[in-house]
This record gives sequence, structure tokens and C-alpha cells, in this order.
Amino acid sequence: MGKPHTLNAIVDQACLFLVALAALMTVSPLAFAADVTIEQLKADLRSGEPKVRRKAAAELGKTKSREAVQPLLSAATDRDVGVREEVVKSLGLLKDQEALTMLLTTIKDPADSVREESIIALVNLYADRDARSVITRTAKKVYKTVNLFRDPVGDDPTVIEAYVQVAPMVIDSIADRLVDSNLGIRLDAAKALGILRARPAVPRMLEAMKTGDANLRIAVLRSLYKIRDTSVDEPILVYLNDSDKHVRDETIVTLGLFRSKRALADLKRIYDQNPDTKLRLKAFQALALIAEPSTLDLFQRNLRDPDKAYRMAAAEGVGRVGELSLVEEVSRTFLDEKDTGAQLAQSFAIYRLGRREFMDRLVSGLGERMYHEQAMAYLLELGTPVVSELVRHLNHENAVVREKLCAVLGLIGDSTTIEQLKPMLRDSNAAVASEAALAIRRLGARS
Repeated sequence: MGKPHTLNAIVDQACLFLVALAALMTVSPLAFAADVTIEQLKADLRSGEPKVRRKAAAELGKTKSREAVQPLLSAATDRDVGVREEVVKSLGLLKDQEALTMLLTTIKDPADSVREESIIALVNLYADRDARSVITRTAKKVYKTVNLFRDPVGDDPTVIEAYVQVAPMVIDSIADRLVDSNLGIRLDAAKALGILRARPAVPRMLEAMKTGDANLRIAVLRSLYKIRDTSVDEPILVYLNDSDKHVRDETIVTLGLFRSKRALADLKRIYDQNPDTKLRLKAFQALALIAEPSTLDLFQRNLRDPDKAYRMAAAEGVGRVGELSLVEEVSRTFLDEKDTGAQLAQSFAIYRLGRREFMDRLVSGLGERMYHEQAMAYLLELGTPVVSELVRHLNHENAVVREKLCAVLGLIGDSTTIEQLKPMLRDSNAAVASEAALAIRRLGARS
């Protein structure tokens, strides 16, 4: 049996422990722990076991530390596909521009999974940049949104902010994947080009539509709308006669969102030749978006249609045409209307026809859970001219309304709106204050 410790010996050991602990505490505990972790992960990245290297590559991305970038770049040519895939994923998570050159190499990797992850990582370098701490509750749906109101241009409406500049070599490298041997990667490339607002890639996107399958044509159409190059309406007219129903539907939607006058004759033909079908409704909704005065009688006839979707589109069409003589007729339909969505559409129309008091109904719609996106879309469409009216509602009693107003103003306001939003930073509701902060950041970046 060993010799028992004396009390003095125990005290001496305790003192030594405290001295050592005090020395350690002179270094930031978090920094010390992070250094140890990253150093260990760096070592694991050089392990002879692929499984260990894969895990290290994945964990380095989760550290969100710039110190992880260089070791990951060194491992990007690892002989193991799984390691290369995890490296690229982590580089995307770290969002460091130093990774750009390497990602432009890995996007040509022989492995499908590495090429796919490279596209995602390149998009991540630009999406949400400098906004990690201000993505608010409303922003989850609104931030970088293409078209809030019943937007059929894709399940993911994400686009980067207009002021973010994407390197031409990134656009070219992603566009090269439009003819990738892997069909899934072609789709990823088409979607990525839309998110990045890659206008220079539009000719190659149109070319890809000629040779790709139906899914690729749909993905390209959705991305073309995000890019907002309305000059493509003529080359996509041909897809109104596509053999695939879903491509035809998407083409109708896109031409409507582009407000394409060239599409009017074809859309009228589709409307006339397809009674009581979903295709007819899509054509009608597209016509309502284009709102050519020659179609006014069509909208007027549908103001009291039994189908609320037709009533909504009809009211929108009348409002966009701006025929003031119809304001009383639309007002009467509003008084008789029971459906909230149709009421909002009619309010939008009546406001556009000169009845400014209907702005109150649109603003109150921001507080209605099932309809706030519709109300927001109308306010966004009305645009800068209504900013002064919306500012007057920033003291609205409903916090949700205040929150959504901040989001709208961040999208349609200008530098002068910043001062009017600053008091909202002190709002008693945290969601409102967060949305105001995001709006101010966005407006400041644009000014």
C-alpha cells in the first residue's frame, strides 16, 4: 500500500493546481479550446484513414473560423471522393472568398457529388453575405424574394441582393455545368444562375432549353424571371407550344410576370380555346399581369365570376389598366365580397383607381396570417410612390403589421427612408426592431 498523503502535501498540490489554472486563465478559454480543436482537426485531415479525414473536413466547416480555410484548401485534391465532397461543403459554409479559386477547380471534379457541392458552395459565397446576424422572421420569406404574391417561379424564391457583384468567372463556370453529363447538376446550375442574377449567362441558358429535358426548361424559365431580363420574352414564346404541360404552364407564368406584350395574342388564344380548365385560368392571370387596355372588357366580365381566382385576377387587371370609370363597379364588388383574398385584390384595384383610403385595407392585410404575402406583394408593386403613406402606418397597433411594413419599406424605400425607420429600432417588439435593422442595412447598401 502506498504512503498516505499528508495534509500539507494535499495543500501543496492544490496550490500548484490553482497556480496552473490561473496561468491558463490568462488566455481566453474559448480561444484556447478553439485552437486545440482546430489543430486536432488539421492533424486528422492528414490521417491515413479516409473516414477520419472526412469527419475532420466536415467539422472544420462547422468551426466558422478562417483558420480552417487553408487546411481545407490543401485537402481539396484528396484522393478520396468523400473527403473532397466534405471539403467543398465546408468551404461553402465558411463563405471565405479565398476559396473562390479552388471552387472553380472543384466544379470540374470527376465526381458528380463534388461538382454539385461546388455549385452550392459558390452560391453560398454570395448569398446572405454580411447578413448572417440580421436574417429576421419575416426575412426568412421576404429576404431576396422575387415576387411575393402567389409567385409560381419556383419553390425557392432566393436571389442575392441587387448590389452584390458576382465574379464573371463564377458565372461562366456555373454556366458550363448547364451541359454537365449529370442531369441533376444541370438543374443545380440553372437554379444557381437565377439566384446569382447571372444576366451574362442568359444566352447559354436559352441554348440549354433547346437541348435539355422538361425539368431543365422549367428551371431555366424560373431563373430567367429572377434575372429579370424581359428581352427574353420573344425566344421563350415557342415554349407555349411545348410538348410538356408543365413547361407550357411555366412559360405562361413567366411571360405574364415579364408583362410581355408579344405574348398577348397567344395568351388570348389559350384563354379562348380552353374553357373551364386550369390552363385557361393561368392564361387569364397572365393577361391580368400584362394588363393591356385592349383586354379590359375581359377583366370587367370576370369581376363577379363564381371562382374567386378569376375575381382576384379580374380586379388586379382592372386596377393595372387604370380605367378610372370602373372604380364604382369594383367598389360594389368589394362590398359584396366575402373572400379575404379577393377583397385585398379589389382594394389594390380601387386604390390604383384613385381611392386612397383603401391603403388602410392593404396595410391591415399585412397582419392577416394567411394573406400577408399577398398584401405585401401589392405594396411592393405600388412601389416608391406609396412610401410616404406607408411610413405613416409605422405606429400601427399591430406589431406584425409594423414588422411587415419595415420589410416592405426596406425593399421600396430610398436613403431618406432610413431616418424614418430608425425609431423602429427601439420598438418594444424584438421582431419589429430586427426587421427595421435589416431594412436600414439594405437601404444603406443601395444608396
